[in-house]
Amino acid sequence: MRAALLIILAALTGSAQDRQTGQGVNFYSLEKESALGANLAAEILRRETPIDIVAVRDLVNSIGSRLSAQIPAAPFPYTFTVIAADLNNSTHEPLALPGGHIFVSAELILAAQDEAELAGMLAHAMVHISERHYTRLATRTELADQSAIPLVFMGGWAGYAARQAGGVLVPQAMLKFHRDLETQADVLAITITSGAGFDPLALVRYIGRVQAAEPGTVSTVFAVLPPPEERASRMRVAIQALPQQNYTIPNADEFGRIQAEVRSEAAAEGRPPIKPRLQ
Repeated sequence: MRAALLIILAALTGSAQDRQTGQGVNFYSLEKESALGANLAAEILRRETPIDIVAVRDLVNSIGSRLSAQIPAAPFPYTFTVIAADLNNSTHEPLALPGGHIFVSAELILAAQDEAELAGMLAHAMVHISERHYTRLATRTELADQSAIPLVFMGGWAGYAARQAGGVLVPQAMLKFHRDLETQADVLAITITSGAGFDPLALVRYIGRVQAAEPGTVSTVFAVLPPPEERASRMRVAIQALPQQNYTIPNADEFGRIQAEVRSEAAAEGRPPIKPRLQ
């Protein structure tokens, strides 16, 4: 019996049959990836409560549309759904599923200080989809010599299906690959947000303020995310390479009204209020 299970297939059955080339080795065809994402998205919609507020939906879709215009080669169209639950790590990162499905938590909207910070996190999630990180990670797990490497629990954006299945152990070496994918998503998100007219420094500010530091006794080799200071450093390097331009000035009052509606809806669901973390 296999000691480590494929992350995204934790809630499903099936095997990879179509080897693809391009963005790294990938055993999954676009058709398989799309079907997998549709199944996982349907399962989340059965389990979680959507926040169906017109102003909130319009804001997220508007930001998503501006960002997606900067990813013309994306293999899938993007679909955004705002939900009450936070399904991810300490940064409230949107849950990005294969096939273009993105679930945005109320916590992310409340933790962001303006539209630019929200745009940065949406762009990060969109990169996971455009670069096919989910299925590349699953492929890497398939190729690993699983009998010869340590196993650890998988969390973060790739772990939702695993957690719903009761928890999955993955090769320790895969965490390094996972952190590399997070770094790639950070750096590409900088270019995407800038191209869409959002200040890319907003993502740096958000990560620095919100990402919880790993406990001092936990080795970084077991971390799901790169350290926040490392993420910030690499994003700042990417920002320095961008051409000078003026960015949209966020409308603080309008964003505050959106947050108030989300906070009210979250309270109606019986969820505790989120207090933004200050620098």
